[in-house]
Amino acid sequence: MSLKFQQGVSLIELMIAMVLGLLVSAIVIGMFSSTVGSTRQAVSAMRLNQELRTVMDMMVRDIRRSGYWAGDSVASNPHASVIQAGLPVNVFTSPKSADANSCVVLSYDYDADQSATIEHLMGYRLDDAEGAVEVLWASSSSLTSNVDCTVLNSTNWENLTDREAVDITGLVFTPLPSAASFASATVRSIQITLTGQSKSDSKLVRQLIEEVRVRNDL
Repeated sequence: MSLKFQQGVSLIELMIAMVLGLLVSAIVIGMFSSTVGSTRQAVSAMRLNQELRTVMDMMVRDIRRSGYWAGDSVASNPHASVIQAGLPVNVFTSPKSADANSCVVLSYDYDADQSATIEHLMGYRLDDAEGAVEVLWASSSSLTSNVDCTVLNSTNWENLTDREAVDITGLVFTPLPSAASFASATVRSIQITLTGQSKSDSKLVRQLIEEVRVRNDL
């Protein structure tokens, strides 16, 4: 009767198997990390796009409705000339920014109640220090004339964008066809340029440009 002895693997074979296992594990981990990184970047890009688009849509909507009034007499429209220079909307330099044309203020009868209170004022401006777009939330009181970007006080302007997710690096309102003729233009339009970058990835930069026609010019 012959005896058969079971032989194990040699030390060299064991070491080779361990190296191959480590290589496979490294490849799998690398693919997983790459997938997680791509997913994180995609989420950041989506968040940035969503934030900029939401703010842009709000500004476009309000500027487009500048000067609207639900009253019967066009001649007595209190929103047609409440902003500085006797306009329903005008562009200024934000007191929170070094950039020119970084603020817009306007007025319209948003709730169609045929009244003229200061709560009908709207405004958007750039805040360099916060890296954010500020929006004007006005209280209810008598509507005055010659309104500009310094209207009311700092407590009436609040950050509109999420500072934890997005850094707003630029906001410019360009009167068209030119700043010099904006007040006397038959048809007024404003071009909005909004630029921002992701807080989690500074390489993610987006810029939106929209041209808005003021529909309620008189």
